[in-house]
Amino acid sequence: MPILKPGVDGPNPEDLIMRQTSFVVDDKTVKALEELKVTFGVTTNAAVIRRALALAKVAADNADSEHTITIVRKDKSEQKVLLSG
Repeated sequence: MPILKPGVDGPNPEDLIMRQTSFVVDDKTVKALEELKVTFGVTTNAAVIRRALALAKVAADNADSEHTITIVRKDKSEQKVLLSG
């Protein structure tokens, strides 16, 4: 099974009409954006948000009827995550 990079393995950016938006975030969110830049190997907040949205879409598309997904941790334990509410 190939490993896909959310927000990367999809349509070419040149094929997309890009829209610009802005929003205000708190310090906690700024810190999370900076950490995720490293985790995702990207340099911009926009790239982090695109990847995060792609991951959220995968999660939503694969949630069960109760809007829950199951994350399998490195130690093989499971954590249920409720997507709604």
